[in-house]
Amino acid sequence: MNLFSKLLTTAFLCLNIGCTAELKVESNDSASEPSPVTWTECSQDAGDHPCDFTLENHDTLTWSLYENYGSIIVLDFSTEWCGYCQRSAQTIQALQDLYADDDVIIVTVLIEDRYGNPASAELIQNWATHFGITAPVLAGSRDLLSTDTSVGWPVTAYPSYFFIDREMVLKYSQRGYSDEGIKMTIDSML
Repeated sequence: MNLFSKLLTTAFLCLNIGCTAELKVESNDSASEPSPVTWTECSQDAGDHPCDFTLENHDTLTWSLYENYGSIIVLDFSTEWCGYCQRSAQTIQALQDLYADDDVIIVTVLIEDRYGNPASAELIQNWATHFGITAPVLAGSRDLLSTDTSVGWPVTAYPSYFFIDREMVLKYSQRGYSDEGIKMTIDSML
């Protein structure tokens, strides 16, 4: 009997008789803690848990929202072509430094370049370098945005900021750049 015939016979027997196998998973880490992320529903509405996303950052690493549970997170949705976004970028690192001891993470999500193309690895690297940002700068696209908050972020102006507390609850949003507004909101969450 050739190999193909043996595989076909085995597949036939498994389908008709049924195959069972016990999968055993052993963990060497007896001290592992369960994930604090236990919810099954999400939306980008104030008071809800925002939906998780994973994007590439300017250091060519991935950055995931839920992996930062326990920190205060400020998401800054910006574009390359937006003058106010560029003005905001000039202060992002200073804000990050100001709140570093408070475990606040300010994350820039660049949505598109000056031509309307999705942000590229080169764009986010140039953005971070040009503005001296060491805080995460992520390559996004319009696919992250939607007026339906169960699907995406309701960004209606650039820049738009979303403030997420330590329990991963979306508390506030702010449209347009205001350095003092961002500071006041972060201070209210500390």
